[in-house]
Amino acid sequence: MEASLAVCILAALLATGTCLQCEVCTGFGSNCTGSMQNCTAGQDSCGIFLTEIIVVGIESQRILKACVPSSQCEAGLISVNFGNIVTSRTNITCCVGDACKTVHVTLPPADTTPNGRRCPSCFALDTEQCHEGTLECAGSETQCIDATGAIMFGRSPIPIVMKGCVSESMCHHLNETSSAFARINLNLTREKCTQPSVVVGGAPGAAGLLPALAGLLLLTLLS
Repeated sequence: MEASLAVCILAALLATGTCLQCEVCTGFGSNCTGSMQNCTAGQDSCGIFLTEIIVVGIESQRILKACVPSSQCEAGLISVNFGNIVTSRTNITCCVGDACKTVHVTLPPADTTPNGRRCPSCFALDTEQCHEGTLECAGSETQCIDATGAIMFGRSPIPIVMKGCVSESMCHHLNETSSAFARINLNLTREKCTQPSVVVGGAPGAAGLLPALAGLLLLTLLS
């Protein structure tokens, strides 16, 4: 508590206004309630992340409210498709102060129209071996993601491999290479976005897994 107060005092000395506080919580469904917490330097917005996850045909929704940098607020709808095993869509809304009390986040209908792009696809948990196939991308999924690493769940690392189709917003607005969420830490040793095979030209760009998205996905897989 004293450390958080010191951060707020320092922030107040360096910038105009008071230290930002956001409600922090996570849960099933489209709403959750939690305590107000002081945001750290660089976290200038309150983010509300609503994620729909389909794991082997079973659909669920989870919500996360947390302090975030305003750059994450520009991501818009994020679509991640690892094939028949896991698909996920996340909508991000940001707010500050009392405005957050009336914010309600929704997800638009899924766009399942094939867009003519194809990506390598596989998803493996608790193994470094992944049977790779080819995935037809849909809607706004115009990039291929290739990520490997490990989940630190407790003290034991769990290998994870993720390849599939993602929306461009995943590659341009999200640059976190690790995440800590609900006692789960995701450390990626490789993460990149590339143009799908049917698109000519275009330079590959760095990708990042949004901490909230990765955490929500992993909570579903491990629950």
